[in-house]
Amino acid sequence: MLRFLAVLFLCLTLLCPAQAENVITIVIPPKEEAKDSVTELDLPQLEETGDTIILPAENTRRSSDGTRKLLLTFTGDVTLGSEEAFRDRSTSFESTQAREGDAYFFANFQDMFASDDLTVINLEGVISDSSQGENTSKSFRFRGSPSLLSILKTSSIEACNLSNNHMQDYGSRGYDDTRAELEKAGIAYFGYRDSYIFEKDGLRVAFFGLVSTKVTSILPDAKKEIAQLKEDGVNAVVFVFHMGTEYGKRRNEMQERFARQAIDAGADLVIMHHPHVLQGMDIYNNRTICYSLGNFCFGGNAQVKNKSGTDTEKTSEPLRTAVVQAELSFDDNGKYLGQQITIYPAHISGTFPQSNFQPVRVTGEDAENVMYLIQRDTDYTLNPYSEETGSAVQDYLPAD
Repeated sequence: MLRFLAVLFLCLTLLCPAQAENVITIVIPPKEEAKDSVTELDLPQLEETGDTIILPAENTRRSSDGTRKLLLTFTGDVTLGSEEAFRDRSTSFESTQAREGDAYFFANFQDMFASDDLTVINLEGVISDSSQGENTSKSFRFRGSPSLLSILKTSSIEACNLSNNHMQDYGSRGYDDTRAELEKAGIAYFGYRDSYIFEKDGLRVAFFGLVSTKVTSILPDAKKEIAQLKEDGVNAVVFVFHMGTEYGKRRNEMQERFARQAIDAGADLVIMHHPHVLQGMDIYNNRTICYSLGNFCFGGNAQVKNKSGTDTEKTSEPLRTAVVQAELSFDDNGKYLGQQITIYPAHISGTFPQSNFQPVRVTGEDAENVMYLIQRDTDYTLNPYSEETGSAVQDYLPAD
């Protein structure tokens, strides 16, 4: 029946006259338990279609006081695939999948991803069976077969940010193929002029993604769209930016400026990527900004990046990462009430310096070292890591 309705919807869409904004509806079943670097200035112009993806879902959670809640999970950079020359090596991401299976990569986060309401990654690389359009002027080009998307499906990862500097590694062809393959797989995406609306039990959260070189051209339009979406009943807005200094220990002025502009425009949460290492956090107008979540499951590098040449497992900053969960609260009428952030310290690999492409949660001194990297770029004192919860739960931030 669902397949018949989907085909009927598609036929009606094709027969209807073109609209100013396309709406793609992808039906995704409720969450199940899981089964078995380059500069920012090399980005070609991409076609910006302005699609909005809306995904329905099951009932929201409620607290004892009746407050409705949505739990969103965010990770750092995820590369499904590798460089062309390395794909057939025994240490490649593809070879690891063939050897270990789909459930292997996110096994240590499977329960977390399956029990939240939405898991969002930064998909750093093209998904396509074709190498046409490869931009050989770039030092690193990442591409993975569409068959690798089964890893995301198996691991309860439902949405991807595409606004990053590796999404153009194979030109417009690679970008278009990636979007098409994600739609086939029933995985939501957003970035550039594609927004995504997640809907659950009448609550709607809009997601936007921008890369640094597109901010000045797209952010003004996004501001107008956010205002219209909120007028039309969207309850909260998340902005994901791809900007910053690669391997920079601290955020730069651009990150701070545009994060605040997004919140001024109506965003309720800002998540950032690109530096490949952890950076700090900020609170602006009672909204959280995470300036960089680092890497997460990065198939593009068979070894954990070693910037100094003397990195060890104890000192390597690219090894360290964090998963951030944001619990958004709403009243019974859907009015946004506030948010609470929880930080889960992790490493991008269980081995060093060879990456096994399997992020792992860490405790003890390793967890404290992760928190240190975030704290050194944060102007206020973060709530500490707790061994009891395996996380650092931050204070609740009311909307006003």
